[in-house]
Amino acid sequence: MTAIPIAGKPGCGPHVCEADDSATRIAWQPATRSEERCRVLRRTCECQPTVYHLITAGGRGYVERTCRGQPTKQTVRMSYSDVAALWERILLGQAV
Repeated sequence: MTAIPIAGKPGCGPHVCEADDSATRIAWQPATRSEERCRVLRRTCECQPTVYHLITAGGRGYVERTCRGQPTKQTVRMSYSDVAALWERILLGQAV
């Protein structure tokens, strides 16, 4: 069976599939704003307690994770193809 992210309400992003014990652990680090400008390409539904943003900045990409009541975390900066693959794995619950 293939996991598929569930669409949120109209105008909202998708809901992330629930991760299991086999999901890859992401090395999250404290959020920084090292680039002058950034662009949010995608986001998950804000009705969930954890919201993810796919961001590009300075010719690279990264994922930002915000959990209610906790400081925002980010992945390391990576190539567009690598961050796109990571984004898909997060949505499918294969990486947390």
